[in-house]
Amino acid sequence: MPQSIYTRLTPTKRNIFGYTQLWLAPDHILLLISSQFSEEYKRFAFTDIQSIVVTELPSRVVPQVIMILAALAWSGLWFAVNLAFFKWTFAITGALALLWTIIDIARGQRCRCFLHTRVSKELLAPVSRMKTARDFLATVRPMTEAVQGVLLPEQHLEAPYTAWEPAPPELVSSTGYLPEVLFAVFLLDAALIWAIIHFPNHPEISGVLINTLFAEFLLIPVALLRRRGRDARVIIYVVIVLSITGFGFDVVTMGRQLFGWYLTTVDKAKSGDKSTTFISLFPPGGRRAMIAYTWRAAAGVIGLAASFYERRKKR
Repeated sequence: MPQSIYTRLTPTKRNIFGYTQLWLAPDHILLLISSQFSEEYKRFAFTDIQSIVVTELPSRVVPQVIMILAALAWSGLWFAVNLAFFKWTFAITGALALLWTIIDIARGQRCRCFLHTRVSKELLAPVSRMKTARDFLATVRPMTEAVQGVLLPEQHLEAPYTAWEPAPPELVSSTGYLPEVLFAVFLLDAALIWAIIHFPNHPEISGVLINTLFAEFLLIPVALLRRRGRDARVIIYVVIVLSITGFGFDVVTMGRQLFGWYLTTVDKAKSGDKSTTFISLFPPGGRRAMIAYTWRAAAGVIGLAASFYERRKKR
């Protein structure tokens, strides 16, 4: 790329297939699209540009918070294992996931940028953040106006293309009752954990709890993902996000119990003992078990009450 003609206009946008870049020349913009095996160049003269449209994309605060809590919970598995290899595996992978999320937050609000000419509409993939878009427009707009002149308020641009497809019908989305189902599962699991503590000689309770905990594991991310663009309620989703911290704490507790059960089973096998060892996911009478059913009971009650309140308020 001759440096006397082109200067880099935006950071490089990379993906698994290649990368894209935007370069600036005195009379045009160059879009470079590389697929590692080939390169494609698209030039847009300032005289041909009709509009540049930048649109903010929905916020990813909820997924980012989930990712941070999940990374912390994953790193917390350091305390659930004894082998150094697994300790460092959990620590390093959790730290990398946390670092990736922090970098994503630091880059700012996401956006999508399209460049319109009379005959085309081109996605400018390198302009993917609002900070980059502001710098891009601050550079390109004066050069475009120097060629085409400044657009006065009473002037109108000709549409860059004519829409020929009919407008899609308006979709009316329903909030659904998935959060309420999740809160009901929280209450059920709180009751099961309480039963395990007070009736430790009934292993069938742990068997039921394993399935309901797996239901929690599935319902939490699904409820948060389905919220996007469908549900304007806030309090119930704050409760769900906070519950991820409690769930991560419980994962560490159950990991310790499972690892202890595994070591006990191995020791019995070595000594020729063929008796069955029952496993309890939460140690009876322990502080961790009390925390497990307390936060679930609180999340279930607060979540159902908030859901009822916000539904009535919406009406």
